[in-house]
Amino acid sequence: MWPGMIERRNHDINGQGEAGFSLVETLMAMVISSIVLLGLYLIFDVNQATFIRGEQQTDLQQNARIGMDRLVRELRLAGNDPSGTLTGGPAIPGGQAKCSNPPPATLQAIENAEVTCVRFYADVDGDVPLATERVEYSHDAAAQVLRRRRWTNAGTGGGAQPLAERVTTLTFAYYDGAGACLGGECATPPDPVPAGSLGNIQRISVTITTADTQTGGGALPFTLTGEIRPRNLGLSP
Repeated sequence: MWPGMIERRNHDINGQGEAGFSLVETLMAMVISSIVLLGLYLIFDVNQATFIRGEQQTDLQQNARIGMDRLVRELRLAGNDPSGTLTGGPAIPGGQAKCSNPPPATLQAIENAEVTCVRFYADVDGDVPLATERVEYSHDAAAQVLRRRRWTNAGTGGGAQPLAERVTTLTFAYYDGAGACLGGECATPPDPVPAGSLGNIQRISVTITTADTQTGGGALPFTLTGEIRPRNLGLSP
């Protein structure tokens, strides 16, 4: 047997030529792998947070727009009484209305004009020749909900319908035809429109703010403002 072959056989028997990783090499590989995995996790976490925040922001905006759309559409009809039944109707059952001021002695198309609540007469469902409805929009601050109530001229109805959720702010400001503030958020301090000035309202500004305060999400509050000129109060749409 050749001397080189004998030496190689002895080398293999002693195990000195077997391939493998040292402890230091193994630890280094683990550290590098951990750094790579941590980086991938951080990228995933940031993307996930951005996605959730985007969903929350879209939801807040949609909430505000749904509430604003219906409120503006119906309030623009204030005083619309094609059936000629706008006679005041019976008193609203106790505890149902949220506007704090009592209706004025002389019937007005807008009978309550407060900072966070408005109530008016309008044929909002177009059911001529049936009775004109009373409609009220108010803010439930505790539940953070925009609520709508509707009564027929017979005094029925009045159930609170949640129209938009996570509403942190709902304010109204009322102006006459010359742009002078009559009451609401534009007054200093904010106050309801006096009963004697309700008939002078010709423009209403409404502001809705939605915010996600329960989940602690990063979605920014969303504020939407609308300007309303009721067609039946002497102004063009």
